[in-house]
Amino acid sequence: MWPCRASDVKARARWWLAGVAVAVTAALVFAGASWQALMPLPATLHMGRQGGASVAATHVVAADGTPLNLSFDSRFNRADVLPASAMPLLLRHAFVAAEDHRYWQHGGVDWRARFTALWQNLRAGRIVRGASTIGEQAARILEPRPHTYWSHWVAGLDAARLLQRFGHAQVMAFYLNQVPYGANRRGVAQAARYYFGRDVRVLNPAQQLALAVLVRSPVAYDPRRHPAALRRAVTRLARQMRREGVLSASDATAVARASLAPTAQALPVTAGPFVVQALARARARHLPGPTIHTTLDPALETFVQQTLRTRVASLAGKGVRNGAALVVDNRTGAVLAWAVAPKGSAYAIDPVITPRQPGSALKPFVYGLAMARLGWQADHVIMDTPLTERVQQGVHRYRNYSGRHYGRVSLRYALANSLNIPAIRTAQAVGPAAIVRELQHLGFSTLRKSADYYGPAIALGDGAVTLFDMVQGYASLARHGRFLPIHVLADHAPVAPVPVLPGAVTSLLANILSDPNARAAEFGADSVLDLPEPTAIKTGTSSDYHDLWTLGFDNRYTVGVWMGNLEGAATQGLTGSMGPAPVLRRIFAHLRGQGTYAGLWHSPQLQAVRTCEWIGPPPCIRRQEWYVPRGSVVGASTGAASAPIQPVIVQPVDGETLAIDPRLPRSAQQLTLRIDTHGLPIERIDWRVDGHVLPDHASSVDWPLVPGKHQVSAAIWLQGRDKSLTVGPVSFDVAGKP
Repeated sequence: MWPCRASDVKARARWWLAGVAVAVTAALVFAGASWQALMPLPATLHMGRQGGASVAATHVVAADGTPLNLSFDSRFNRADVLPASAMPLLLRHAFVAAEDHRYWQHGGVDWRARFTALWQNLRAGRIVRGASTIGEQAARILEPRPHTYWSHWVAGLDAARLLQRFGHAQVMAFYLNQVPYGANRRGVAQAARYYFGRDVRVLNPAQQLALAVLVRSPVAYDPRRHPAALRRAVTRLARQMRREGVLSASDATAVARASLAPTAQALPVTAGPFVVQALARARARHLPGPTIHTTLDPALETFVQQTLRTRVASLAGKGVRNGAALVVDNRTGAVLAWAVAPKGSAYAIDPVITPRQPGSALKPFVYGLAMARLGWQADHVIMDTPLTERVQQGVHRYRNYSGRHYGRVSLRYALANSLNIPAIRTAQAVGPAAIVRELQHLGFSTLRKSADYYGPAIALGDGAVTLFDMVQGYASLARHGRFLPIHVLADHAPVAPVPVLPGAVTSLLANILSDPNARAAEFGADSVLDLPEPTAIKTGTSSDYHDLWTLGFDNRYTVGVWMGNLEGAATQGLTGSMGPAPVLRRIFAHLRGQGTYAGLWHSPQLQAVRTCEWIGPPPCIRRQEWYVPRGSVVGASTGAASAPIQPVIVQPVDGETLAIDPRLPRSAQQLTLRIDTHGLPIERIDWRVDGHVLPDHASSVDWPLVPGKHQVSAAIWLQGRDKSLTVGPVSFDVAGKP
C-alpha cells in the first residue's frame, strides 16, 4: 500500500471542494435560469371571462345564440368554453388515457413517463416520445415554447405551479377548452363541430375517443384525409382503456360500431353582410368580450333570404340582378332580418347600405311636412297639370308614371297614387331646405349636399339614400313620428325617441298609404299592395327603372325591400309594385303567421269630417275624411313656417328657348301659357305678353309664336279681393325667321 502524503490529501480536498463549488454554482445558475423562465401565472383559467380584459371579438351570434360566423383567428378559444361537467365523462376518460393516464396522481410532471421517454429518445437518437402531461400541455398553451429539453423542463415547473394554484379539475377544464386542433380550432367543442358537425355533448363513443386521438397529430389522423389511420388509433385507445378498466364492454362495442365519418360544418343561417356590419359596429364601440350578441332572428332571416333570392332569380330575365331586404322591430329599433340576394354576393358591396335613387319612396315625408308646417289636410287640393322647370341650360317636363294628368287632386289621392307633379308642387310649397333638414333628422345620412343641389325634385328621388336609412325613416312614421336609430347589436344602449313629426300627421299618412280605394286610379283594384290586413305601403321607382323599392309598416314591424343592379344597369320596365312588392307581401304574411296582427295606429287626435275630395273632373268624391287638429306643430327641427302659397307661371319656363318649325303652318305653332293657381279661388286672369293684354282669361291660353325675345306676366284677381296679384314676368326666346 502506497503511503498517502499530506500534500496529496490537501490537493484532493481542494479538487473536491472546487467540484462542489462548481456544482453548487451550476445548480444556482440553473435554478436562477429556471426561475427566470417561469411564466407569470394567470389570474384565472376561465378564458371566456378573463378578468374582464378587452379582447378582440370574433364570434357573432343571433338573438337566440345561434352562431352566425366561423372565425378562429384568436390565440385562445373564448367563445365556445364549456365547464368540464358539461363534457361527456367518456371523453374526459379518453383524454386522460391517451395523454396522461396518471394525471390525477402526479403534481404536474409524470417522472416515470418522462424518464422512460428520455431513455427511448436516447436509444432512437431522436425524439420519438414526448411524455408531456396534461398540465405541461396546458402550460405550453398559456406560454408557447419551442420543443426542446429545456422547454420541457420549464413546462414541468409551470405545470406544477398551475396544479398547485388551480387544482387538477380546473386545469383539466382549461386544457379541454383550449387544446389545439386542425384549422385553428381550439377546444373539444370547436373540434366536435369541425370534424363531425355536432355538439360535443352528443358525440358518439367513437367520436369522443377520436378527439382524444386527434390532438396527437391533427394532420395524420384527419378523418377527411386519413380515415383508416384514425380508426386504427381509436381502436388502440379503446383497447387500452378497456385494459385499464375505464371503458366498459358495452362502450367498447359501441366504439367499434360507431361511425367516424366526418360531416361538413354548416352554419344554421348564413348572414355574411349582417355579420360584417355587426363586427364593424362592435369594433367602433370598442366592445369587450369574445362574442358579439346581435338582434337577428335566425328563423326570420332564413325565410326573408329564401323569399328575396327566389324573387330576384325569377326576375333575372327582366334585368334584376341584386336585392336587399330589412325587417325592423318598431318598438326597439332592432334589426330582425338583413338579407341580400343573390347568395354569395360580395360583402364589400352590401345593397342594404349602398346609396341608391329612391324614386317616389320619399313622398310621404314631403306630404307629412306639408301637413305639419302648412296645415294641409288630406282633402287639400293640388293641381295635377303639366309642369315644366328650367334645368341648367334646358327644361325638364315632369310627368306622372301613367302619363295622365288629373287636374284637381286632393292630397290623399296624390300620395296614394304616387303622382309626381303634385309631389313636386308640394315640395315647392314646403321648400327643399325644410325637406332635407327633416330627412336628416329622420336619420338619412347620405343627404349631405345643399338643398339647392336637390331642389324640389328631391320628392321624386333626386338624392341617393340607403335601404337602411329608408327603413329607419319609415319606422319613425310607424312610431308616431318619433325617430329612433335602428341597431344590430343586442347590447345597444337604449335612447329616448326624438319627436320629428306630429303623431296625428303620421297616423293620417299611414291611413292614406293603407287605403286601397285611394290608390286604385294608378295601381288598379286588387293591387299587390292591398294586403289582407291594413298595412301602410309605399313604392318607389327611380328614373329609367334602375331602382325598385317597396316600404311598409304596421304597429309592430317595418319592412323594406330594394331590387335592381349594383353595377347600375336598368331593369326592363319594372316598378316597385312589380319587383319587390310581392316580397314585402310574403314577409308580412309570414310575420303575421307567427303572431297576431299588430294593427295600424289611429291617432285619437284625428277628427272625422265630411268632405269632398278630387281626383280628376267633377263630380268630387264625397267621403268621411280625417283631419289633423289645428295647432299641431313640429319640433324645432323643421324651422319656421313657409311663406304663403303663390300662383306661379309654369309655362313658359324662365330662360327657355323655343323654335319655330318651318315645316308646319304658322297657325299650328302656338305656345300654351299656363299658370298654377295651387287651387286658390280665381275670379279672373289677365295675361300680358310684351305688355299686351290677351283676350282670354283662363289659367291656360294659347299664344302664337313670334320670333324674338319676349316676356309674359299675369294679373290675377282672387275671389273676394279688390286688388290683383301680379305673377311674373317670365322671359323666353323664340328662334326662327319672322
